[in-house]
Order: sequence, then C-alpha cells, then structure tokens
Amino acid sequence: MNGGRLLFGSLLAALGVVFLLGSADVVDAGDVISDWWPAAIVALGVFQLTAGRRTRRSAGALIAIGLGLLAVTTGLLGSEAWDYVWPVALILVGLWIVLGWGKRYGLRPSDDEVVEGIAVLGSAHLATRSQTFRRASITSILGGVTLDLTEAMPVAGGANVSITALLGGVSVLVPRGWLVEIRGLPLMGGWDDTTDRMAVGPDAPRLEIQVLVALGGLEVKHAGRWR
Repeated sequence: MNGGRLLFGSLLAALGVVFLLGSADVVDAGDVISDWWPAAIVALGVFQLTAGRRTRRSAGALIAIGLGLLAVTTGLLGSEAWDYVWPVALILVGLWIVLGWGKRYGLRPSDDEVVEGIAVLGSAHLATRSQTFRRASITSILGGVTLDLTEAMPVAGGANVSITALLGGVSVLVPRGWLVEIRGLPLMGGWDDTTDRMAVGPDAPRLEIQVLVALGGLEVKHAGRWR
C-alpha cells in the first residue's frame, strides 16, 4: 500500500474515532483535538523517517517540532509557553530555508523495476530506464514529485503507479503511444491527463495510475511539455 495513503487514512480514522467518542460523551472531542493535533506532525515525521536516509534530517525536525508543540498544547510547559512558540517557529522556518533542508528528497537509481519516492516540504525528481518497469509508489505532502518514465517500458500486462498528493503536486512523464488509465479519489483536488490519445495503438504499453489527491494535483503528460 502507498505509504502516504496509509498515513492519511489512519489520521482520518483516528479523527473519526475521536468524534465518535465525543458523540457518546466519553470525551470532549474539541479538547482532545486541540490538545493532541501536533501528533499528526509527529506521525508525518515518523512516516518520512521510514522513507530512507535522505529524509532523516527533515524527519527528525518534524518529529522534534511535533513533540515540542505537544508539550505546549497539553500544558506540559505551562500556560505561557505559546508566547515562545511563534518566535521559535520563525527561527526554525528561517533555518529550513537557509540550509535547504526541503530541497530534494527521494532520489533513486534510474534502472529500477520498482520506484518509490516521497517529498515532504520539498521536491523530488525520480526516473527509471527499466525495460521491465512494474510499479511505483509516490507520495507528495506539501511538496512536489516528478516521475519520469520517458525511457522506461512497462512489463507485459502493464505497470501500476500509486500516488498520494496531500497539499502537493505530482507530475508523471510518459512517452507518446502509452495507454494511461487513471482512477482514484479527488478531495478538493484533481488530475489532468494531457497525453496524446491519438498515438495509442491496439497493443500499446499500459500504465494504470491509482491516485488519492487532497488539496493537490496530478498531471500526466509528455516530456515535451515539461522540458
């Protein structure tokens, strides 16, 4: 399963449980959410940490920020802690920009049959030349990912790409002549397939894209429009 989809679905399910318990008067849903919403930032950092060594620095920053906010929202640091949160947040954002921590993530070798990539508060450019390309799993959260398949060839029967874009964007570049099929769930987002359908023959290479878009977008296009 696509990691970003698992994260998003888990957070929605957790939110649903809180509202359900609130409806049953077991907890005050508003208080729980206001106290524990930074846990979502910690979860995002943990998720990014699993993506590989290239993302460990930014993942550690997200986890630290999330834990710090949890200490504030739960009252662990006292009632005046909010007076220091915004100055510290501005300092961290400034360091993030100056040091370029969000620049590029998720680069992989260019001959893999299976491609995985993630961009959180940054960008990634992934490409494969595999002539037996099987599948890809792409996640973009507040970032952008480009998957370049212009030199690849799907396996017989077709390849599969799973995409999750949460407040981010994903571009998939394919050669002319491929049959592209997109299905998924748009939540205040969408996708656009601008590939040349007239160039698709009866035995065309097939690419199936499964996508979850929430306040983001996906574009499937030919390389000529990107370069």
